[in-house]
Amino acid sequence: MTTDSEDPPKLCTAPLFYRQWEVIRDPSRFINSLIKEFGDFIYYRGVINFYLINNASLIKKVLNETHRNFDKNTVIYNRFRNAFGNGLVTAEGSHWRRQRKLIQPSFRPKLIEGFSQIMLSSSNRTIDRWGKFCESKTTFNLTEEMNMLTLEIAGKSLLSDGFTRAAKDIIRWTHVINKYSAGIPFPIISKKWFPSPLNFKLRLALKEYRSFISKTIEARKGNDQGGDLLSVFLSMRDEETGQRMEEDEIADEVLGVIVGGQETSATALIWTLYELSLNAEVEEKLLNEIMDVTSGAQIDFSKIGELKYLKMVIQESMRLHPPFWFENRNAMHDVELGGVRIKKGSMIAISRYALHRNTDYWDDPETFDPNRFNEESSGENSGVNSFAYQPFSSGPRVCIGRHFAMMEMMIILCSMMQRYKFRVDPHYKHKVATNLTMEPKGGLPVILERR
Repeated sequence: MTTDSEDPPKLCTAPLFYRQWEVIRDPSRFINSLIKEFGDFIYYRGVINFYLINNASLIKKVLNETHRNFDKNTVIYNRFRNAFGNGLVTAEGSHWRRQRKLIQPSFRPKLIEGFSQIMLSSSNRTIDRWGKFCESKTTFNLTEEMNMLTLEIAGKSLLSDGFTRAAKDIIRWTHVINKYSAGIPFPIISKKWFPSPLNFKLRLALKEYRSFISKTIEARKGNDQGGDLLSVFLSMRDEETGQRMEEDEIADEVLGVIVGGQETSATALIWTLYELSLNAEVEEKLLNEIMDVTSGAQIDFSKIGELKYLKMVIQESMRLHPPFWFENRNAMHDVELGGVRIKKGSMIAISRYALHRNTDYWDDPETFDPNRFNEESSGENSGVNSFAYQPFSSGPRVCIGRHFAMMEMMIILCSMMQRYKFRVDPHYKHKVATNLTMEPKGGLPVILERR
């Protein structure tokens, strides 16, 4: 394996409009074909021009220099802003710094412990409800079920009982926003005012959401329920100015956590159970660890850190199937990258899916091997290049909810593995749908067996 100090690859320019049609049909396949044909540093010219980097040293520079030389003012993030507003995911400059400073304490590992009971109780309700599928040996869509579970956890962590009352509406809004965000950011069509059916649905969903969150915030004033993230957001004050977050700012942050955090966790869980169903030895080793740590009882928060192999399994799953598979940045001014002068306004693109399969950093990359992440291992293949593994990004814009997500996934998987054995329906024809996330096309049909 190579190190962080490797020499960057030479820039190669792809022919004008090379395989442009594949962007709409399968964008991840399109990017993979570019890398296979032209290498790990590519300049592409088409409907949208961009530099594609698939090299750890180049990625390290771009992500670490975000806010100094690179930002998120790209056509892709501009489309996201139409849906998510100006929350942490899309904000820039002084507004981002203020919001990050205000919100960061809410996602510190020790403070997240308070949400572990929500994660556990929601998981248990789902697991109990699945009993009917198990007894009747009914095939069901794990994608739909896991999305509902992670949405419930995100909603209750943010809104407490307010989520329960509006669950159906929130599910509908989330579906519309995810579908819109996954669209190709073609000029004009991406404008929110453009009269397309999807844009109309987005505007309606956002109008309904804003009305809901405004009423929820108003009801909280003078009647603080405490214990959920909305209460934390409402109580936050800037240390320097003493100002609170405005209602619109809170609305943007709540929407970003519900929609963004929910789908990424669900996708990672689906792929992890898919890989475990194909790798019996890994599944057996994981189940032995879970039983050793829990003795068959519900997982206790204090023992989550002992589930080391479970964490490795999730890490390997996110390597093969990164929840958000694509990242991009804008050059804020003329800047040097890999010995090349990149002009102001150029877009830099990163495919986590391709990066996590780059043979410069991963031996036998298509094999599901959790031991890659064994921190206690030694030898030639030990250690992971930190910038060749990017499930939560890096640098100043590293995902603020990564500790929440890891704890959530570990609690859910531990609870489910204790009760059920998951098997993919034998009639399932495996295909991947590339949207905002990459997930099994049409959902993942599974059959349960009781442990």
